[in-house]
Amino acid sequence: MSVRGGAIVGSLTLGLGLLLAPSASADARGPEACPPDVWNKVVSFAPTYESIGNTAGKRNASSTTAILRYDLTTTTTKQTTWGVELGGSLSFGIAEVEAKTSYEITNSTAKGVGFANTMNVPGGKYGYTTPKIERRKFVVERWQDTASCGARKLGNVGTLWGITAYPFYSECVASSACTPKP
Repeated sequence: MSVRGGAIVGSLTLGLGLLLAPSASADARGPEACPPDVWNKVVSFAPTYESIGNTAGKRNASSTTAILRYDLTTTTTKQTTWGVELGGSLSFGIAEVEAKTSYEITNSTAKGVGFANTMNVPGGKYGYTTPKIERRKFVVERWQDTASCGARKLGNVGTLWGITAYPFYSECVASSACTPKP
């Protein structure tokens, strides 16, 4: 066999070796595999309302609709709170909620702060208002992508009870005294 003939046989042998399927190990991921990314999801719940001051009310003695002004002062303080489960801090919880929802969170309110609220009250009717905060519960969940491109929940990072509106005014208009809702 000549050198040239040996080179041809060697090339054919090498080429056949490249055509053979490589053996796969049990932990190799297929082309459909997803990277195991970890990410957070924020779940929001319905709001609740908490009073931060006394109810004020007036009767419109006029026969026509009037704008009544109510000067109110807060009588209590309220805090945004964080219940930690997998980790994180209050500032982390606030940052996650603000980044992943349309809500802005107020850390806390102060006692003794003055506010003014105005209401359109028809003639002969009473208008009542109460300063409040709107609070929402947000659960920050930790998720991980799976190799089959699904997702699995790893747990809750924590729960934020965030102040989402401050001040919020509950109001009512009636022929006699009424309780502002919500």
